[in-house]
Amino acid sequence: MSDAQNNNIALSFDPFIITTGVFEPGTAAARCEHETDENRKRLAEAELNYYTGNTSAANAAFRALTQRDNYEVSIAAALGNAISSLSGENVFEIIKLYNSIKTLDVLFPSDSDIKKMTDAVMLYFNILLHNFNEIRFPPTGPDAFNLPDSLKPFAFYVYTRYLIETGDIGRAVGMAEGALIFMNKPRPISEIYLSLTICRGYMLRKLWDKAEFYFRYAWAKAAPDGLIMPFVEYRGMLSGMLEKCIRYEESAQYKRILELSNRFHSSWVTVHNELTGEKISDALTAIEFNVASLASKGCSNNEISDLLGITVNSVRAHLRNIFNKLGIDSRKELNKFVI
Repeated sequence: MSDAQNNNIALSFDPFIITTGVFEPGTAAARCEHETDENRKRLAEAELNYYTGNTSAANAAFRALTQRDNYEVSIAAALGNAISSLSGENVFEIIKLYNSIKTLDVLFPSDSDIKKMTDAVMLYFNILLHNFNEIRFPPTGPDAFNLPDSLKPFAFYVYTRYLIETGDIGRAVGMAEGALIFMNKPRPISEIYLSLTICRGYMLRKLWDKAEFYFRYAWAKAAPDGLIMPFVEYRGMLSGMLEKCIRYEESAQYKRILELSNRFHSSWVTVHNELTGEKISDALTAIEFNVASLASKGCSNNEISDLLGITVNSVRAHLRNIFNKLGIDSRKELNKFVI
């Protein structure tokens, strides 16, 4: 797509079940069983497998569903396949899928539901990969979207994440908090993502207590069903909060998140750099990336030490290794290599 994507999206249907669905925490599996249409039930099960970290099973299920004649299901499955592949080994499958969806995008009339859905999928994918050159929102943001009610909270997450990553932190936090306050039904996935976006915003402002409140709110929504993948996706951007909040309280889940996030980060860097031409580094270990990310946001060695639960001397040692690996001399240069 040579021009930035115009994201004035009007979608008359919601292709997702778990991602945007209404269910009480702890009942996600029952929500899947509730689906009577076989394709949508399989899509729901694939979504749940992804969010619970069973990425291989999710990937296989999504891949099978992309072959269905039902475009709503197949395009939703293509997005799921691409995202779940970020925690796998065949990362260039993601680029192939990305280009396939872009091809679909030009095959349908601009007012068709399929065209609108491919627009929505490409928008989310580009934001997830920080491919911001491909995105152009309407000035009013998600309130310009004509969306089903079920999609609106997730649309606010997508937009506020875009605002966070492009530097409009105050507006992002305000809109995300408003979306949480006015959500009148339990939608755990949207609530988790919105809360993690708010947490990231407060971390960037060094308001640690508020950041921790929203992290723990997200975890309370996620834990009953084991919905750990939003935390995997966000781990590099929430450096230190996972360690502070669940490293010891939820050690088994913490280790699982760490394992998945190492794979996710490596794949994400490969795809991001391929699509954008940037140089986010894949040379750093998980702990080095966390230290580098916090240092690049202006955190002191003492703040990094407190957040990551390591000594100040360890922070200094990690920074020396980071500078050597990246061939840089100062913290100011870190922003070129981390998110």
